[in-house]
Parts: sequence; C-alpha cells; structure tokens
Amino acid sequence: MSVRVLSAAIALILNLMTRGGSGEPLADASSCAPLLPPSGLTTTVSTEYALRTQAYDAISGTTILVAPGTYDMQSYMHIIHDEISIRGATGNRSDVVLDFGGMVGGHFGILIDADDVTIADLTIRNASEHGVSIQGNDRPTLYNLHIQDIGSQLVKVNPHIDGINGSEEGLLACSRLEYTSSAPDSYTNGISAHRAHRWVVRDNEWYRIRTIDNTAVPTILFWSGSTDTIVERNLLVNCIQGISFGNSSHSGIDHIGGLVRNNMIYASQRHDVVVEMVHAQGWTVVHNTALLLNPGPGQTWGMEARFSDSQGTFSYNLTNMDILPDRDGAQGTVVGNITSADPSWFQDASSGDLHLSLTAVAAIDQASPHSDVTDDFDGDPRPFGIAPDVGADEYRPAVPDPVTDLRITAAITGGGTLTASLSWTSPPNALTSTLRYSHTRITISNWPSATLLTNTLPYSNETFVATIPHSGGIAYFAHRAQNSEGRWSALSNNAFWPSVELYLPLVMRNG
Repeated sequence: MSVRVLSAAIALILNLMTRGGSGEPLADASSCAPLLPPSGLTTTVSTEYALRTQAYDAISGTTILVAPGTYDMQSYMHIIHDEISIRGATGNRSDVVLDFGGMVGGHFGILIDADDVTIADLTIRNASEHGVSIQGNDRPTLYNLHIQDIGSQLVKVNPHIDGINGSEEGLLACSRLEYTSSAPDSYTNGISAHRAHRWVVRDNEWYRIRTIDNTAVPTILFWSGSTDTIVERNLLVNCIQGISFGNSSHSGIDHIGGLVRNNMIYASQRHDVVVEMVHAQGWTVVHNTALLLNPGPGQTWGMEARFSDSQGTFSYNLTNMDILPDRDGAQGTVVGNITSADPSWFQDASSGDLHLSLTAVAAIDQASPHSDVTDDFDGDPRPFGIAPDVGADEYRPAVPDPVTDLRITAAITGGGTLTASLSWTSPPNALTSTLRYSHTRITISNWPSATLLTNTLPYSNETFVATIPHSGGIAYFAHRAQNSEGRWSALSNNAFWPSVELYLPLVMRNG
C-alpha cells in the first residue's frame, strides 16, 4: 500500500472513528429530573423588590423566573394566589440565592398561603424563622432547593388557620437542607409538619440538623395528626436525631400510617435515636441503613417505637445499634433486621456513603421480598441476586472499567491473513477479557455479531496476537471485560489496521 493511499485511508478512518458505547444503561435519574419548562404566563424578575412584589401580586397560574444573582431580601415573600411557581431561571439552585439577612435578626423566609405552589431551583438562606412555611395549603412542591442556616425550622407545615384542615399531598424532593454548624438555639427541625396528609419527602440530603446544645430534635418530623407520610431515599449526615412519626410531647395518636424506606443515616457527632415511631400506628420502617458512632450516654438503641399506642413493623433495616420495638409498652414488631453492622461493610462510611461493600456478606441476599420496596436508595431494582439485601442499598459489584488504549503495535499481512499484535492497559476490578474483530467499526450494538477472538483471557494479560482472514480494507478490534458476577465493562476504543499508531517500517507485507 502506498503512503498516499495509506494516508487517505487513515484520514477516512479518523473521520469515522468514535468511541463505543458503554453497554450498561445510564443510572435512572428520573426521580430528580429537571422540572418541565413552564407553561402559561411567565415573567422574569431580576430585583429583590420585583421578586417580592410579583410573589404577592401575580395572578394564579403565573411562573416567576428569578434571574441569577444574590438577592438581599428586605422582608419575607408572601404567596397568596394559587398555582404560583417561583423558580430559578437556570435550573441550577446555586445560581439564585435569596438571603434573608441572618438566623438572628434577619427576616422570615417564604410564606405560602395558597394551593398548588411550586418553589424550585434556588437557594434560601439566613432566615430568622422558617425558610419555607406552608399554612395548611395543598399540593405544595418544594424541589431542587438549598435551604441553609435558618433560625427555626427549615421547612414548616402548619394546619390551616381553622386548626383543623391540614396540608395535603405535599412534596419535598431533591433538595439539600443544612446548618453550617447548628441552629442558633435549641428550637429547630429540618421539616416539622402538623396535620399533614400524604406528604412525600424523598431524595433529599440533610446535613447537621442539630441544636446548639445537642437538644434532641427530629430532622424529619410529622406529627399532630399527620397521616400516610412517605419518607424515602434521604441521606442524613450528622443530624442530632433522624426521622420521627409522632412526638413524645403529645398524647393520643399523633400519626397514622406511613412508610420510612431506603434512607441512609450516618452520625459521627453526638446523636439520639434516628428513627422513632411515637404515638404512631400502622407504620412500616423498612430497608433503612443507619451507622451511628456517637450515641448519648447510656443509649444502646438507634431506632424505637414508643408508648403503648404505637404499632408497626421494623423490617430488614441495617444498623449497628439495637432496635427497640417496645419502649414504654409499644407494640412494634421486628423482622429480619441486622443490628451488628460494622463500618467496614460500607463503601466509605466516614463520608456518609453507606452503600454496601463486598464485605457485607451478612446483609447481602439476606432479606425477603417486601411489597413496599421494589428498589433501593439509588432507585435500582431489587433484588440483584437471589434475594434482596438488608438495608437501603442493593449491592451491585462495580462494573469493570473500560480499556481506553487498545492499540496495534505490529502487523503482518500476507497469504490472505493479518497477524496483529494487540496491546492495552488493564484497569482493575475485572476477571476476564474478551476480544472481537470485524471489518466494520465495532459499536456496542454490533459487538455480539463481531467475530470472537477470545473470551477467556485473564484480565491481567495485556497483550494478544490475533491472526484473522484479511484480503484488504480495514480491520477493527475491540475489548470488553467481565467481573466475577458477569457484569460487562463498557466497550473499549476501536483499534484498527491500517493505523496511525504504527510507524510505516513496522507494517510488513509478505508475498
């Protein structure tokens, strides 16, 4: 082949070549997908005064888009008309910051006095009382927010002014709620909801929801006659207390129904119990993971049911502290929980990552299917393997890393064959290598139809000599790996001949 023809072939190849696909579906991010673009009447504001004015005056159905910037709020925002949406214009919650002036001496945050209100895609910080307060209104949506350093509750849900009707079908999702260090006093919660019905609190991160003096206050609290709350896929890190249905300061039934599932709770700072069902009936606490390293004096349990009017079930939870289903006469039951977890069972416990590692053999495949839990903390389906895993995470061995530098280091043609010396660098975490070739570019979709060279090569091997039929054209080679559980790596880059990676003197032609 002449240098000119070779150069032309190389140019064509470089024009056509792309990396192969991954071979694995992308993680399902639909639970925190961006909100749909606004429809109907839309207005954009870029000043503090315009924001507060529009929040109060806009007619029902208006979406108020807030331009990027930090807004030094001069008073609270009050929403009184139904179907108002206030959203950061870019969808990035860090781009729009509403600063209310300070946890002490600042202003109240956002007051919702209407139904079907959405607050999304922005940051709320330094309010002197509640970050967001809902006055018994229905179907509020709080989404992709960052709520930080609030003088009292970060989110407050009150009953209607009549004291009877409560907020129904609210959603708090995909948000980060935190204190830089702690509340300024002993009165706070992440969310405190009175007489709330069918609320969902999901896919949020909660950091350091704690009081200045370590007074135990729940991070997620639904009480005062609340019903059918769902709390799922939340991460709680170094909060003084965790998830509570009902409260010991009340008497009588304080919460009915509800589900606490697939949450991860980590505490290395001082903590109290992290799941408590108090004056609560008909609840299920299932497939949660809690690693608790700094309990208060004399405390040996991390989850509890309390008082004789509390009835429900703790199932398949994974923790390192006892579960107390019958404190003060409670009638909770326990099924399949593990209370002897060790930090070594998790991927990175010190950073709050409580995904299981391969060492968690006592938890992997040790649960039974539960009708209320068909996925895990990441939204991945259960089970993976012969049975579900105990705790919030369903262990999946890491997908092997793909080879990115597959190349031909030498090639000989003649007699209708091509002998190509292949070389690559093997990343870790796989067992075997598979190599295939084709006379068309190899993609993930046509990988199965490419001709097999080997599928039993130990992954530690980083060379292979392939002899294939060849009477002209381009020959393509690709690599994938499998681990011991049979999971495939993504497709490697295609190596091909003729190749720019070969110096011409190395390309030998016989006969």
